[in-house]
Amino acid sequence: MDNTASQNQMMMVAVNCPGYKPTCKDLTNTIGVENSKSCDNCTHWEEHHCNINLFDPVLTSLDQESFNSYCVKG
Repeated sequence: MDNTASQNQMMMVAVNCPGYKPTCKDLTNTIGVENSKSCDNCTHWEEHHCNINLFDPVLTSLDQESFNSYCVKG
């Protein structure tokens, strides 16, 4: 099983992460554009892993928010 995060997941996590620190200036919160925030351009992302252990909790909270939003609408 592949546990590698998708590019979309890394962008969503970066936009919502309280620990996100960009490696360069002029990044945008818009998902999917060339200069999008992403774990890939965060100072805490090393060897495909968040060195301050925020990736999984942020991703889980996003999943939970999506689930709750679906349940309220559905």
